[in-house]
Amino acid sequence: MLLSLARPSSGIGSPSTPFTILAIDDDALVLSTLTELLRAHGHRVLEAANGRDGLALTRAERPDLILVDYHMPGMDGLAVVGALKSDAVTRGIPVVAFTSGTAADANQLVRAGCIGFIPKPFEPGSLPALVAEFLRATVARDRPTPAPTRSRPATGP
Repeated sequence: MLLSLARPSSGIGSPSTPFTILAIDDDALVLSTLTELLRAHGHRVLEAANGRDGLALTRAERPDLILVDYHMPGMDGLAVVGALKSDAVTRGIPVVAFTSGTAADANQLVRAGCIGFIPKPFEPGSLPALVAEFLRATVARDRPTPAPTRSRPATGP
């Protein structure tokens, strides 16, 4: 399978609209793949290998979007979402479940406050577009669109 990591030239995820995305997942391979894909699309990606580190990063960095795995040792995704949504500082940050769990697991996460879910395993080619859709539906709608750059006509003596 060929994986394209080319940056889009416009739209969500382009260099003109970088977003900070926090990925919380205990699987190092999933975390590095996710990070590489999203960075290639112009995003700033923060990584946390467990729920507690994810909560600390959220409070310190205030990401635009959080992707959280359900099944993690110690503090699972449901506990992370519960903690985020019960804190006035973090409750407004959109959270997307990113899980290989069952439909019931995903539904629990949505009931706890996730705006949706992305199933694992994921298709690397479609993941950036899925994340862009979540961004468009939440934080991107509140950001001003950058004005197009105009070239000035040459004036001579």
